[in-house]
Amino acid sequence: MKLKNFLFLFFLMCFILPNYVKSDECKNFQDKVLEIPYPEDGLVTDGQQPKNDLGIYFHKTYDYKQNKITIKRNENNHPIVKISLIEKNIKPSSLITSINDINLSKINDSQIYNLLAKKTSNVKTPNGNYLITGKEYDLYPFDLEFFSIRAIDEIKTKEGEFQLDYSFQVTHERPDWIEAGREIGNLTICPIDELTENSQIYSPVTNQTTFLEQIGYDQDKTFSSYEQIYFEEFDKTVTQSSHEGVARIKVDFDLKKFPFDEQVLKIKLYPPYGIERNEQDNYPKAYVSTFTPRNNVYLDLKRYKNDNFLKEWSITDFKVDNEIEIEDTVSPFDRDKLTQSIFDVIVLKIKVKRNINYFIFKIIIPVFLILSIVWSVMWIPPNQVESRLTTSIVGLLSLIAYNFVFNDDLPKLSYLTSLDRYVLLSYLFCAIPTFLTVYFSRLTKKDYQTALAVNKKSRTIGIVIYIISTAVIFS
Repeated sequence: MKLKNFLFLFFLMCFILPNYVKSDECKNFQDKVLEIPYPEDGLVTDGQQPKNDLGIYFHKTYDYKQNKITIKRNENNHPIVKISLIEKNIKPSSLITSINDINLSKINDSQIYNLLAKKTSNVKTPNGNYLITGKEYDLYPFDLEFFSIRAIDEIKTKEGEFQLDYSFQVTHERPDWIEAGREIGNLTICPIDELTENSQIYSPVTNQTTFLEQIGYDQDKTFSSYEQIYFEEFDKTVTQSSHEGVARIKVDFDLKKFPFDEQVLKIKLYPPYGIERNEQDNYPKAYVSTFTPRNNVYLDLKRYKNDNFLKEWSITDFKVDNEIEIEDTVSPFDRDKLTQSIFDVIVLKIKVKRNINYFIFKIIIPVFLILSIVWSVMWIPPNQVESRLTTSIVGLLSLIAYNFVFNDDLPKLSYLTSLDRYVLLSYLFCAIPTFLTVYFSRLTKKDYQTALAVNKKSRTIGIVIYIISTAVIFS
């Protein structure tokens, strides 16, 4: 009995004590955060990192060989600008060739970051030289830790949308909570939902939850959670915002080449804050909000590409981009003024190709067979008008009837797709034998040999034109 009691107590301590310690650490963290004095100016901190440099940020890309995020460069190895906060003439997606006469294509990423940290520098671009003097601003770095696609259930090209079953996590470092964060054990996760409800606490990734651009979601399947975690190795405390659910996302499909079309499914994620140059002095300082996809985002998409359950489509490629989205909007401080809304947006692009077997075997081949039967009347002697008319008209009516069978499979658009043009071409070539038969009925009475010669040339020329036209339509 004593052994059993000992084992019972041992296992009880193993399960209860860690949770008790964790609870105690999280309580200490919360108490420390609440001890932060409320500022006199009423501006509650939200994890900003004060900066005083050139205010230049570059696009990033993922190096699969080295398994790390690097600065995105062009074919000449010059870095590509994401945003230039101080010098507006350096536009997003432009290039910087040198800083202080140092060729950026010849140096590595860490050396470039060292040059950007200088207070004053001569920056050269293909469009000109700029002397930039750094100024104080705030940086809000947000990271997309992972974006897992569990399923793309529906791709509705007629409605212009697709359904996405997703999960993702956004993190935001809180240097202003570092003292409180040290109260948390290494890698211990503390929920902070109740903490952020306090009026003197603000967390961008918990108060702002609409990261994913969507037109609808399943409320019963959408969940969010918010935690704080401390990394002892880096001495950093980070807020984690985790989300999962099912969303409907709008896409502008281009169906001109339907059904031999390729589409790009775009998934857009917005950071909680934008980029504000503060030219009207509406804020204490200018600020830059960056949204960076981390390694797992690229790896998750690669895994989904290799292992997905799409039936009507196959994934041919994927891409992760940052795009600077700039829109004119009414100033919240003056309704008579326009200002620019600037966001660093993460765009996940999944390139899909339609599986065409259904359309080939159910539409294109049957239509071609009906047309072949109609065109076969060109081998019936021109003087047998009744036989030719019966066959061609019955074939034309069959094509019209079959069109109603597959009509629901065709998208109803304001422009013609490749399949629409192919069907119209087939209608035309189904009607031509009927017109020729009527013409031959008169010509055979005058010159039967001429009618035979014209009939022979017509069927040869018609076949050649049809083959060329079909090739052009589907090319």
